[in-house]
Amino acid sequence: MDQLWSVAFGGAVALAGGAATTALQAWLQRRAAREDYLWNKRAELYLDVLRHGNGQIAHTDDDDVDEQYGWTPETEELRQDLTARVQLFGSPAVEERWRRASEAGRALDFYATENLLVERGQYAQRRSDAGEDPVYVRRSNDAKEARRLLAEQLRLELRTDRHLKRAA
Repeated sequence: MDQLWSVAFGGAVALAGGAATTALQAWLQRRAAREDYLWNKRAELYLDVLRHGNGQIAHTDDDDVDEQYGWTPETEELRQDLTARVQLFGSPAVEERWRRASEAGRALDFYATENLLVERGQYAQRRSDAGEDPVYVRRSNDAKEARRLLAEQLRLELRTDRHLKRAA
């Protein structure tokens, strides 16, 4: 009779162990799937931030967005969408670097437009003598540096360099 209880107890332990293992595996798979989903959403967002976050598309909290140059209802819709997605899926560091890149891009655009250093047509083109204006050069360098820092933060958070084996 003791042997029967030992076998029954052993079977119950094995069954409980199997059930616990199955539950743990299911939980780990759900967690991995959710992390994969969130990483993909973040990667998609960060690509959009890099594509649009250079001055024309600014954070909705930025009150000094100059609506005189290039503002359209579509731009405003994109701005609200990008801001909401950054607040939901992005990090505070990315949000801050996006703001800085956006501000630097807008400052450059505003200065160039106000000082007639950009010829506007179908596409804005820099005048050949714009590189001689020290304020333009400084703002251009500021915009490039802010964009570089933004891209660096995006790569860091997505671990792009590690996965692609790129030099940092």
